[in-house]
Amino acid sequence: APSRGTQFLVYEFVKRKMFLAGVGLAVGASAGSLHAGARLFAGGVAGMIAAAIVYPLEVVKTMLTLYPDRCQSIPDALAMVYRSSGIGGLYRGLGPTLVAMFPYVGVEFMVYETLKKRWELYIGPVGTMALLLLGAAGGAAAQASAHPLDVIRRRMQMQSMNSEKGEKKYSN
Repeated sequence: APSRGTQFLVYEFVKRKMFLAGVGLAVGASAGSLHAGARLFAGGVAGMIAAAIVYPLEVVKTMLTLYPDRCQSIPDALAMVYRSSGIGGLYRGLGPTLVAMFPYVGVEFMVYETLKKRWELYIGPVGTMALLLLGAAGGAAAQASAHPLDVIRRRMQMQSMNSEKGEKKYSN
């Protein structure tokens, strides 16, 4: 979960910087916090930074999953990527990933925090079951927004392995 930890760290950092700079402040009942668009932006930035940091690990994980006979360990997967695509192979598909992470993580954090603030405003303190429900709603909204780009990213990661089969090439 290094990606999720990094997302939360960067999200809170960006929110704090925006709040201190007076950017994206909410008005009315939500005064004293950021509006939904500002939370979307903070979450999007957090998702992109976390994705860029852990992306090579995602490529290795994908290789281990798709080629278990040829990649039986992390060093095997790294060697296979390096032989077929060079060091750049560890970052193949990063562009669509970054594009997908902005709405995915941005929507997830925005929906979760917006629903949580509304719950607190209209119902009261948020309990454990409500937090699970709100988190699930945020995650579902996020997945719906980013799924098409995730498919493209996976195809780009694997294209060098399938190039001898004459399959379509994708590029950033």
